[in-house]
Amino acid sequence: MSALKVDRLRLQLPPWPDEGEADPVDAEVHCGWRAADGRWHDGGALALGAVAGCFEARHLEVALAPGEVALASFALPPLTARHLHAAVLGAIEPCALQPIDALAVGIGPRGADGTVPTAWIARDTMARWLTLLRRHGIAPRALCVPTAFLPTPTQGWTGLQLDRWLVVRTGAGAGFMQALPHGADRDAALAAYVTSGEAASPVVHWTEQEEGDAARWSGEGWRWALSASDPAQAHAGVAALLRPAALWGCMAALVWTAGLQVHAHRLATQGQALKREMAARVKAAFPELPVVVNPVQQARQQKEARAGQAPQAAVGGDYAALSRAAVGLLAQLPAGQVQALHYTAGELRIRWREGAAPNTEALRVLQAQAHERSLSADPEAGALRVTPATARAEKDTP
Repeated sequence: MSALKVDRLRLQLPPWPDEGEADPVDAEVHCGWRAADGRWHDGGALALGAVAGCFEARHLEVALAPGEVALASFALPPLTARHLHAAVLGAIEPCALQPIDALAVGIGPRGADGTVPTAWIARDTMARWLTLLRRHGIAPRALCVPTAFLPTPTQGWTGLQLDRWLVVRTGAGAGFMQALPHGADRDAALAAYVTSGEAASPVVHWTEQEEGDAARWSGEGWRWALSASDPAQAHAGVAALLRPAALWGCMAALVWTAGLQVHAHRLATQGQALKREMAARVKAAFPELPVVVNPVQQARQQKEARAGQAPQAAVGGDYAALSRAAVGLLAQLPAGQVQALHYTAGELRIRWREGAAPNTEALRVLQAQAHERSLSADPEAGALRVTPATARAEKDTP
């Protein structure tokens, strides 16, 4: 028997079995189809494995069971697509029973009342259904909510009872699903859904789940669904796209770091060269300076001294003036010879390291250099006492 060619085929899936039960390999699905002339037909119940052999459809739509997919509407302001997706995820989080990253989410267009219809389902449940459908030759592009198949209401709402669930379509792309407790009627279940602020729910036009009744399949204008792309494949695809980008990013970071290090080394070299050039210029301008440690400061001091018509400013007895005057003297000492410096009451004591005190000749040279700098250098046990020459002269004056 050849497959029936149809314009559109719609399948209503049953709930996935509970944990511990066998997979629904031969699950029974209800189906409806639209012929080329636009009329809808009810196809009754078929084994999932027989669907591909019975129909050859130009368009295929598959709806999930009401108990597996959640459907809600959230009032949100006008947002860009990226911000809308983030806002919807934030609205779903307190309602969902699983972490957001474990859900597959479908988002509908924002309505005139500012509400955004949204559906979500556990990714693993959706992945199991997609695997089973593809195993039987059924490859939908999206999985719908059951409300999508109901007729669009012109007035009031359109509803259908699927097992113990009420499926209600309230507009072109909006609706809700309400569980029907045992022993409760439809009106009581609807009253539990309607908010307390509404006087009464709109009139619901019920379509019956009876074989041969095609009205339940004839809905049009529902423009959104849950994407049927395999979440695992989607994550793998994203990872495959990100892998070379991450590699190139790491290479770019390495090149940038190497370039930064080269630039820093170049700047350091230029800084050292500039410092040496400045020291050479200060030394040439002021040859009386024995050593140039701080070119800018020493040049300023020499300039101020010459402006005051003095060859060198008198050395004061405070620590700053005495230490500045002793810089040239300390620069003449070998590295590691000085252990510590102590300043008390206008006297700077240079304490030698053990066994590193200068000999008589070296001490005489130091005293001569100190005298050139208006300093007095007097040897002590293991140290050299440095004072301004004016202070020494005052002490020596009777």
